[in-house]
Amino acid sequence: MLLRNLFSSRLRRVSAVASTTVMTLVAFAATNAALAQKAEQMIARAPSQADVDVDNLADGEIADCSVERFDERGMTCFGLYKPDGKTLIRAWGIKKENNRTVVDQFRYYKNGVEVFRDVSGKEARWLNTGGSRRAALASDKKTIAAWIALSPQEATQEMVAALRTNDFPRYQRVALSEKELAGLNLSGAVGAEIQRQVKSVDANAFAKLAQTLAIPENATWGALNAGQPATVPVSDTIGHELDVYYNAAVVVMVGSGENAQSQELYVGDIVRVGDVWKIVGLPTGEPFGKATGAVSASSVFIQTSGDSAVAEGSADVGELGSALSEAYRKLESATPENYPELCDQTVKILVNIADANPQERDNMLSQAIDVVFSGVQSGVYPGGAKKLAEMVEAFADASPEVKARARQRQITAEYYVVSQKPSPSARELTKAQEKYSEDLAAFVEEYSTTAAAAEAAMTLALDQEYMLENETAVKYYQQVVQNAGNTQLGKKAAGAIARLQAEGGKLQLPAAQYFGGGAVDLEDLKGKPTIIFAWGSWDDASVDAVKKVAAQVNVVGVCVDSAPDPAAANAYFQQIAKTTPWKNVCDPAGLDGAFATALGIQTAPWIILIDKDGKVVRSNITNLEELPDVLNEMK
Repeated sequence: MLLRNLFSSRLRRVSAVASTTVMTLVAFAATNAALAQKAEQMIARAPSQADVDVDNLADGEIADCSVERFDERGMTCFGLYKPDGKTLIRAWGIKKENNRTVVDQFRYYKNGVEVFRDVSGKEARWLNTGGSRRAALASDKKTIAAWIALSPQEATQEMVAALRTNDFPRYQRVALSEKELAGLNLSGAVGAEIQRQVKSVDANAFAKLAQTLAIPENATWGALNAGQPATVPVSDTIGHELDVYYNAAVVVMVGSGENAQSQELYVGDIVRVGDVWKIVGLPTGEPFGKATGAVSASSVFIQTSGDSAVAEGSADVGELGSALSEAYRKLESATPENYPELCDQTVKILVNIADANPQERDNMLSQAIDVVFSGVQSGVYPGGAKKLAEMVEAFADASPEVKARARQRQITAEYYVVSQKPSPSARELTKAQEKYSEDLAAFVEEYSTTAAAAEAAMTLALDQEYMLENETAVKYYQQVVQNAGNTQLGKKAAGAIARLQAEGGKLQLPAAQYFGGGAVDLEDLKGKPTIIFAWGSWDDASVDAVKKVAAQVNVVGVCVDSAPDPAAANAYFQQIAKTTPWKNVCDPAGLDGAFATALGIQTAPWIILIDKDGKVVRSNITNLEELPDVLNEMK
């Protein structure tokens, strides 16, 4: 139960699967001939994005592949497996729609691990060793319309690819736009300078820059040199807190080993806008292979002199960056057998970069922690928990945030050691779960002021809510508010406290409008019990459960889907709203939307039950099977 929240950040980023891509397939038959035909069809279906690194078949291998049918979440699915048994492609969510057979998702694999997913012809997702980015697709189901989630590393990877191919639209998607700039609420000299840089991003300037840099066609992104991220506080010229990477630079490299050639490209500031990191303005640099050192990274927020740590360490970091890029490439194609060794080599390089350039230390050590933990999550590094324990000791002199990150990942990895066994006993799982809970509680106490501890406290609070231990949950939420009050996490924790403490009294809802019009007002719903129902379109079972009792109660729906394309959110939610008989509050930000945040809702399904007089009876019903009984008890 506790582990549900470990994946809540993923849930927040899962978009709707209610509307499916219309792709006609032949009917599946239980004959070898039909399955062979299906194999041909599946292998012919390429990922929507051309530069995705997935497994392919050698000539003649298709005949030795196998196709198997399986059922998952009420859907008919098919898997295409290579001759060695590893998964190649999965066609997931096959169902009938308007007398046609359609597929909801195509999932693509590398070395048996899913790395890319096309969802409903509307969204592309990179997963596991493929990355963490998410993109909304245009109507042609191939072109990226907008990024939904993008890390700073992936944003700069897109930047390098765009400059290498002189693809201005590709760069525009990762550059801070004028509309996004307006939302940052900047003024004064900082606001004026950033506005100037944003306005400088046009097709002609970009083409000239790409020509000047002359990045070779075979060049690749090597590493992001950007120190640790910083939060810029509210001031007279900054309207709300900003998360920024200062003085960022990127290693661009050609070749590998002794013949490798690398050079830095200077990015400047990278700013987070929601779940997407955006580059401010255009990068700077010298022609590839002809660097003189005359150009260096700079920041609008914090200026650095020419003899900064970044400039001094750039040559060393460039060489190590080449080695790091090579190590990451090897990891991408690693087998479960050689992943641990390659992972350890990658960690060693990251630590060397951290030692060579103190400004990069937190960033590099965090990457080292995450690359090990990623292997543990994927089940390809069974000794990862022990490795993380070693890193906790080795990073004893690191910043509190890095030490907390390492310890938190170690605690979770130790649980995976048990849960990922082929057939763990119920006793083993229970014991591991108890240890996980105890260790996480101690972790929150020891690292109370860190971001990792705030996340862990939210996890523990949610678990206490599942067990209806509301007083203990409030204590954890209060710790989050105390240490992360101005962040999104802190605001959600404050909302959860208000919701829990409203039991037996009136719940104060934030001002909100239903999708399609009309204010949300609990006073208008008196005389009949009301449920506030947070739901996601991926969870048909929960929606069906509420439909069964909808005649007995008023339902205020809170759709926690994040719109795949914020620019088309209205059309998206129109389709979602049709699936329920109740009115819904819809926010493109999903679980991070204002309404869900004000109520402290971390996951879905979630129900708040209010009696006919407007008083809160239960603030956290998560098991929808008990809902009919709870309603009957109120009669």
